[in-house]
Amino acid sequence: MKNLGAALIAAACFLSTSQDMAHAANSRDVARARDTSGIPQCNGCDLSGANLENGFFQLAVLNNANLSGAKLDGANMAGAQLNGANLSNASLRHANLSGARLEGADLRGADLSSAWLNWTWLIGANLEGAILTNAVFVGTQIQSTDLSRTVGLTPEQVARACSTAETRVPKGMRIAYCRN
Repeated sequence: MKNLGAALIAAACFLSTSQDMAHAANSRDVARARDTSGIPQCNGCDLSGANLENGFFQLAVLNNANLSGAKLDGANMAGAQLNGANLSNASLRHANLSGARLEGADLRGADLSSAWLNWTWLIGANLEGAILTNAVFVGTQIQSTDLSRTVGLTPEQVARACSTAETRVPKGMRIAYCRN
């Protein structure tokens, strides 16, 4: 009965979002990502342009997934694995990405306004043109990451992050090295 309820929830979520999806999203992948019967496992999924606002993706495994242009505003993605994922031009406003791993992810042009990035791993991620206005940085791992062309980044955010000499920040800002 529990699996039937989870399947009905996943189907309802799929039906409510299928009309909002961009042409490229794979409907089966959207249903897999929204499946609440367990931890979503959707490596390499095509979720481009999908409306996944306020979705529950805590601990989800979405490595190398295509989430370009997806709407993830208010989504709970705490602890999710998004290594190598394409999140270019995605909207992640007010999303919780605390503890998520986005190593090598493509976040070009993504809107991370007011997102929670506490202890998030952004090592080697591409953040060119990403909007970081009011994003919460505490222990954010930005080693070897180029933040020099982001929008809305403040010295306070950079000071609360963990950097290395390879980290690039906008002119006038100083990086904070990782403490052991």
